[in-house]
Amino acid sequence: MAKKLSKQFKVIDVLINAAGIGVYKKLEDESLEEWNNSMNINVTSQFLLIKHLSKNLRKSKSSVVLNIGSGAGVIPMAERSIYCATKFAVRGLTLSLAEEYKKSRLEFCLITLGSTLTSFGPMSYEEKKSDMEKGKKAYFTPDWVAKKLISIIKDDDRRVEYTLFPSNYVAEWKEAK
Repeated sequence: MAKKLSKQFKVIDVLINAAGIGVYKKLEDESLEEWNNSMNINVTSQFLLIKHLSKNLRKSKSSVVLNIGSGAGVIPMAERSIYCATKFAVRGLTLSLAEEYKKSRLEFCLITLGSTLTSFGPMSYEEKKSDMEKGKKAYFTPDWVAKKLISIIKDDDRRVEYTLFPSNYVAEWKEAK
C-alpha cells in the first residue's frame, strides 16, 4: 500500500494512522497469533507507512503524522494486555519520532483518545449508546473526533501529544480500583 501511495502522491501533507484491533482476554487465553496480529496491525503498520512515506512527507512545506493512540496506551487495564502493549508501543514510536524529526518540517503527533462511540472494543455500539443515554458513561462521537483531528492538523502550534478523555472516563477508572 505504501508504494502505491508513494507513487500516487509525490507530496504528502498529512498522514493519519488510525487502524487498530483489540484483544480482550486474560493472559492465559491469549495466543501468540493474536499477539503478532495485534502488533502488526496496531504498531508495525504505522511504522511501515511512516518509513515508506517519509520522503513524500518531507517534500511538503509542513507535514504532520497523526498516530491515533488510546487511553489503553497510558492506563493499564486487566484483560487487555495485548491491546495495551500495542498502544504503549504506538506512544513510544510517536514520541521518539517527534524527537528524531523535531528540527525538520515533518511533525509527529499522538492523539490519545478515550472511549469513542463506535463498535470497537468489548461493548457493542448499542450497549455504549445505551450507557451514554443513561448517563453511565461518556463517549466521544466519531464526528467530534474528526473535527478535533482537523483542528489539530490546522493548528500551527500543535503539540506532540494530545490526551483526550470524555468527561467521566478517567474518574470512573479511578473509582473502579
